[in-house]
Amino acid sequence: MLPILYSFRRCPYAIRARMTFYSASITAELREVFLGDKPSAMLAHSSKATVPVLVLEDGVVLDESLEIMRWVLK
Repeated sequence: MLPILYSFRRCPYAIRARMTFYSASITAELREVFLGDKPSAMLAHSSKATVPVLVLEDGVVLDESLEIMRWVLK
């Protein structure tokens, strides 16, 4: 199972999270979010209701772009 990255195409924080995955050649399941219709699965993982949100295989949730970047690069 891959980590799940909830993202919004034009959000600068989500963009830098996606770019970090790309530059590190790490694969994640990308789930595009429409801000007017946020998925309930994302909201169940992060009460902040903002992107990016990364859900790891073990259930750990990272919902800050810098935190996600650090995880990808470690």
